[in-house]
Amino acid sequence: MQALRNPTLLIVGESTRREHSVRQLIDCAQALNWNVVQDTVAPDAALVVTDRAPVPAERRMYGRALLVGAGGQPSEREVDILLPRDPDRSLLSALLVQSRRIWRDGQALQQMQQALDTGRDQIRQLAEIGTVLSAERNDTTLLETILREARRLASCEAGSLYLVEHREGEHSLSFKLAQNDRRPVALSQARLPLSPESLAGFVAMSGQELRISDAYAIPDGAPYRFNRSVDAATDYRTRSMLVLPMRDHRENVIGVLQFINRTRHENGVDTIVDFDDEIVALLRAVASQAAVAMQKNNLIRDINELFEGFVQASVKAIEQRDPSTSGHSFRVAQTTTALLCALPKSGLGRFRGLTISDEHLREVRYAALLHDFGKVGVRESVLLKANKLSEDALEIIRYRFELQKERLRRSALERELHLLHGDGSGFEVQRRRVIRDLNKQIAMLDEYFSAVVEANCPRVLDEGALEDLDRIHQVVFSELDGSQGGLITSAQLEALTIRRGSLTEPERREIEAHVSLTREFLAVLPWPPELMDVPRIAAAHHEKLDGTGYPDGLTSEQIPLPSKVMAVCDIFDALTAMDRPYKSAVPDDRAFAILEDEAAAGLIDSDMVQIFIEARIFEQGRIDAMPGQVAS
Repeated sequence: MQALRNPTLLIVGESTRREHSVRQLIDCAQALNWNVVQDTVAPDAALVVTDRAPVPAERRMYGRALLVGAGGQPSEREVDILLPRDPDRSLLSALLVQSRRIWRDGQALQQMQQALDTGRDQIRQLAEIGTVLSAERNDTTLLETILREARRLASCEAGSLYLVEHREGEHSLSFKLAQNDRRPVALSQARLPLSPESLAGFVAMSGQELRISDAYAIPDGAPYRFNRSVDAATDYRTRSMLVLPMRDHRENVIGVLQFINRTRHENGVDTIVDFDDEIVALLRAVASQAAVAMQKNNLIRDINELFEGFVQASVKAIEQRDPSTSGHSFRVAQTTTALLCALPKSGLGRFRGLTISDEHLREVRYAALLHDFGKVGVRESVLLKANKLSEDALEIIRYRFELQKERLRRSALERELHLLHGDGSGFEVQRRRVIRDLNKQIAMLDEYFSAVVEANCPRVLDEGALEDLDRIHQVVFSELDGSQGGLITSAQLEALTIRRGSLTEPERREIEAHVSLTREFLAVLPWPPELMDVPRIAAAHHEKLDGTGYPDGLTSEQIPLPSKVMAVCDIFDALTAMDRPYKSAVPDDRAFAILEDEAAAGLIDSDMVQIFIEARIFEQGRIDAMPGQVAS
């Protein structure tokens, strides 16, 4: 609190000073070291003497002073005291003593009020700093905000910020930021050895605070020294300093805040002052808030990196089950985000007002990466099915054909034996007929099996092939147990007569169910609010605009826009990707034609197909998102 000055006696009015009583009051005041002024503005006056009536202006201007009336003009109701014409000197002295007491109490109260207002402002600033720091996600901006707001709170000309870093088992001090309101600062970030010889290094290693009145007058016995090179380069003079550690929740020092030249504005001049206990306590609180904010950002970054790793691992796990589709999810994610960003730039009216935030783009990217996640729930025999029949099923059919051949050979041999035990007439002719019939039947079985093998490939069958399969199915024979068997079963006939692809209807439904499984699996994860739509977007990438898609048969209005985008990219990549066991890759032009046909049929969005082709979005999946790599 500032020292109290001598009180002031103010004389108002030319005639007032000529009053005998007023002259006596002035003499007493000067004897008591009062300041005496006349007809001037003195807001800090302790005693005001006036001969004017009424005196509302004086009452408003000198609210903390005693108003004394002189010359018989003011009434008792207008002033605090009426001065007698010939007062006793002891009475005047008592009046001055009482006025001084009242004035000093008022001054002390005013200073206390100012201190209270200052404290309230600092608490408000501290709360605002906490709010700002908790909301800032960008690391660079966060560090700048920490230093700027802390300097503003303490009225410091300059400051700097350091972070403690741990790399490859070594500790270092990373200089991150410097600010100076008096001189321009052009210092680049640098890594410094963690040593107690510097002020920041000493605080980082010891965890102690440093409060320095003059940086150029540090005692010789101190383990640290102030580096004057920056001052010399910027023509600056560092005096008062406060160096504080920033601690994490484990009390480990994670950084250092350095405040330089705290100032106080007095009588129109900024004066450099020391850091007192009150401001140190506030800056200590700021350092704590700063450490919490930095930890929060680090934690968010760690969580994001962990989640990113989980997504990549999940996608790789899916694609490990089917190496022929390797890279598909990564390419679809890249082209989906690229096409989504291209929509508002296309010039088409329907997309002109579309805004895409970074958070939404991240949400769409995760949905695209995980759009086939449900395939982990599909049987591998179905997921990897290259032909209409599995290898095991085809081998069983091969066994049946071979078994039937052996039956025919045994039957032919039995007939030869029967002929041999007969009368012998015409034996050789009949024997050749038996062998000829056997060879004919075996040749027919070989043709039948070739037809089965050919039909097993995923291609469109003509009517002749279907009739051949039906004839093969009708071939029956007796099993050893007397039951009737065939070369191919009804289920195998159904699989072989699939007109398109390699999947039976139940198998196709199982494959299509991967979309529902994707939604179910992803819905289990505790997505943050900005990623809540990932399951819904991922689950709708096989929906069609006319409602014929799956799993929910959504129509155009019900399908999320990112899902429509993903559908275009998914179809193109599935068509043009590397050869798969059940299909060959098609060239780009053919894939474009298929996309345009789908759009013309009202199945996918025609505008998105046009932008995909014209903006060459498809190239993004080949350049920026190689298999096994997730583009940020």
